[in-house]
Amino acid sequence: MAASNTITYTWAAEAAAEIVSQKLEMLLSHPVCLRCSLTEPLAKEAREKLAMIQEFFSTRDSLSPSTMRWLGRLLQAMYDAEEFIDKFHLREARGRHKALHIATRPPTALISRCKLRRDLSNLVNKMRELCQDQCFTGKEAKGKTRKASSASVPGKDEKQERLTSLWDWQASINSLWREKKEEIKERIGEGPKSGNLGWTLIRGEPGAGKTSVARWVYREAMYLGFKWRAWVHLSPSMDMQEFLFEVLKQIRKLARELKDMNLQEMTEIHPHDLAKWKKFLIVLDGVHTSNVQLLGGLARILRHGQGHIIITTQDDLIANTMGGFEKPIEPKKLNQKESREMLSLKLRGVPDVQKLSNEEEAILETCQGSLLRISLILGFLPHAGKQERAALAKDGSKMSLLDLLKLSYQKLPAPLKPCFIYMVLFPRATPIRTRKLVRLWLAEGLLDMHCCGGEWKTTRAPEDVGETFILELAERNMIDVASWRADGSPKTCHMLNSLYDVIHPIAMDTGFLYVHDARKSKDENDRYPTGQQQELLAQPRETKVRWLAEHTNIVRDSRSGSYPDLNLRYVRSFLSFFMRRGMLTKDISTFLRKMTSKTAYRLLRVLDLEGVYKPSLHGVLHKLVLLKYLGLRSTALPSIPRAVADLQYLETLDIKDTYITSLPNSFWMARNLRHLHLNWFYINLKTIFKARSNNVMALSRLQTLSGLVMGEVKENSVQMESLTKLKLFLHQLDRDTSGSAGKAVADWISSRLPNLRSLTFGVTKKAQPAKEAKKKTSQIGLLPELALAGHRELFALYLLGQLKEPNWKQLLPVSLQVLTLSGSKLEADMMAELGGLLKHLRTFRLLGNSFLGTSLKFARDGFPSLLILKIWKLPCLREVIVEQGAMPHLRLLELRHLKSLTTVEDIEECKELENIDVTSESDTLVKELRGKIGVKTNLNFEEDIERSEDGDDSDDDNKATAPS
Repeated sequence: MAASNTITYTWAAEAAAEIVSQKLEMLLSHPVCLRCSLTEPLAKEAREKLAMIQEFFSTRDSLSPSTMRWLGRLLQAMYDAEEFIDKFHLREARGRHKALHIATRPPTALISRCKLRRDLSNLVNKMRELCQDQCFTGKEAKGKTRKASSASVPGKDEKQERLTSLWDWQASINSLWREKKEEIKERIGEGPKSGNLGWTLIRGEPGAGKTSVARWVYREAMYLGFKWRAWVHLSPSMDMQEFLFEVLKQIRKLARELKDMNLQEMTEIHPHDLAKWKKFLIVLDGVHTSNVQLLGGLARILRHGQGHIIITTQDDLIANTMGGFEKPIEPKKLNQKESREMLSLKLRGVPDVQKLSNEEEAILETCQGSLLRISLILGFLPHAGKQERAALAKDGSKMSLLDLLKLSYQKLPAPLKPCFIYMVLFPRATPIRTRKLVRLWLAEGLLDMHCCGGEWKTTRAPEDVGETFILELAERNMIDVASWRADGSPKTCHMLNSLYDVIHPIAMDTGFLYVHDARKSKDENDRYPTGQQQELLAQPRETKVRWLAEHTNIVRDSRSGSYPDLNLRYVRSFLSFFMRRGMLTKDISTFLRKMTSKTAYRLLRVLDLEGVYKPSLHGVLHKLVLLKYLGLRSTALPSIPRAVADLQYLETLDIKDTYITSLPNSFWMARNLRHLHLNWFYINLKTIFKARSNNVMALSRLQTLSGLVMGEVKENSVQMESLTKLKLFLHQLDRDTSGSAGKAVADWISSRLPNLRSLTFGVTKKAQPAKEAKKKTSQIGLLPELALAGHRELFALYLLGQLKEPNWKQLLPVSLQVLTLSGSKLEADMMAELGGLLKHLRTFRLLGNSFLGTSLKFARDGFPSLLILKIWKLPCLREVIVEQGAMPHLRLLELRHLKSLTTVEDIEECKELENIDVTSESDTLVKELRGKIGVKTNLNFEEDIERSEDGDDSDDDNKATAPS
């Protein structure tokens, strides 16, 4: 027990020290420190002492139980330091906020600086005592030493190399248990023997590969005619209404309407819809014995459904309790050959088992064929020193799975540890959008220090650092990449379930974060810390919560009816995942006001209410002067308070999928804004240009500008070097017969945005939302002439509009990895030229009326990197010809709504083709293809049903073809 507590507090203290270290670095760059001869030395000494302690942690695997009190003092000192630094920034922000309305009294700033000097002096005294303590200098500190780990930001070529290595690793995982996968595939392909609902149980120990097997079958099911699919991870406390909501929102795509339904209505809608769906597949991942009643109710509701349910569980009682299953599928442990190939691939990049050393062979023996043990060991083995490798080879067999999980975390570089802990705020096994996660880390200040070189000069974007952190965690096998973007980078991820179960209680016990979740047992007390933890941290009974997540209704708690034991005044991050309608609209407003009730300003930096129905922000937003991240996506809000323009620190504003149609003009003066996601409403570009012209710092850090529609444009002189992602639609006015607006926008994009990485640009003719315009090609206008060849960083391009005799070498940069054309109305076959020009292209989408010719010919050696080809809604296309050597690495071919297409010649030349997806009115094309492709290629045929086109890679479904 003592050893366990030591590990708990070591982890918390180390993560807290990393956070405070970054805050001290930021403080040293603040003008108060730079101008004050008394403050700067104190901040520097505190940083130096803290660096000594961090070095102490980085070279030891464990500390003796006698250091517990020392760890408690350190953790308390870090929490106090974080608090007084944040309060200093709060006072500074409050002064600037008041200055917008009234003059601030000079003594206010002086008092604030005096408080900062006092608090820094107290911190330095505490750090001196900690560094002089025998626990730091004496024999108690002499635990096992280890080599310090570090993380670096790779260059462009190195990043691509690391991504390729990660894809190869994923491919090796996907190749395992082929027989088991094919057996399940055969079961669901044949359909249930009774003619109704079929069940398959996948059973195994933690980390045995159950989810990997189910995920492979889930992807393959779409090629077996299972058009309707849903994947649900079950929590122990999930009820029927929550479960049905999760299923229906994936299948019906009507989550907003479903929030209004009660359990009876959801129960009635399921059988009715399933009768229409014909074939459906539902995967229930991580089923517990507490879910047995839910399974029984589900069986009754779906008893007449023509579908299949796959269950993954580690509990033997599930099969015995439920009955009616065929023989359970049990992924076997890896054999020696498979284990050796995986180790060789991880360490050397090739599955060459002949090069393994005796030490590496001994390390593999300790894994005993367990996929999870192998993955964890191979995750940190490349970063291990000689002594650590020798110790693993000698004593690895004595290590439990829990020991390996803890070692994986301990081996993380210090900067990654608080970022990794932050992921616990999200529900277990829930895919997290990687871009969102990086922006949350950034808002919490977890990336700033790693973006700078000497003298605090920014050398790399923090978003690039965050993406590297995700890549590092994936390489160490500590997170699962659940889906991929079209360019091959991770799109969504989540923490390994086994690691989540280890990190979650530690983060909760030490007061690092609080997750309000109904999964707690009834006799568990919400108040942390208590008992020994209370004494160690010397805190009052009221817990100061720093990071807070709501997984169930945080106000109307079923156990106590309130939330009395948490001090919400110190919350830095609040994330809500409770999305049901009803009382929540009032509850969330009550909760937000509770956070801001006692004083005028709060420390909150992250407010993420994505999916919460119409939260009330009035009377709240103007008090959150430190807010950096405001997530309101899918909230159905009709408007946003004007106070959003006064949030001087705001970095990310996401109002996508809302009814918000305007922002205050003063909002465009924002100096720190980095990412802006709008919901396709009209913006006068002149407003943005004017803000930039009047204040050189306005929008100077803006990287993402997404979801805006504009009309008349008369100027284009403003340079925006920071902008890397632009999603823009131009509404062509009837009076603009010369196309001057289009020319102005095209010139602005071509010459004033030199660092673009992703561009979505379209032209429409009528005043209506751009999403509607994307569905009706008759309203698509003529694209102005773009010159993007010089944009060497541009990797994703979506063009909606007619292209008139395009000069491809002038239009397209050779760096493109994703290209989407829609409404282009091209008449000449351009495949030969594009295939030779775009050597790095991975995904190519030819959507509605992009080509009006009758034949597309993919020339020899063209598109050498292409993995995904989608051809949709080309009414005149009759034939596709693939020459030998064209698209050698093509994995997925989609042919949808091609009424005239009768043949795809020589498609068998694409030797790596895995899936062909055809949507057509007849099966003539399917019969022709079936006679050409080999047994390794899946062919799926669906009846002709309209589908929307969406070039947004945040919504694009790449799960069916993860890079491998």
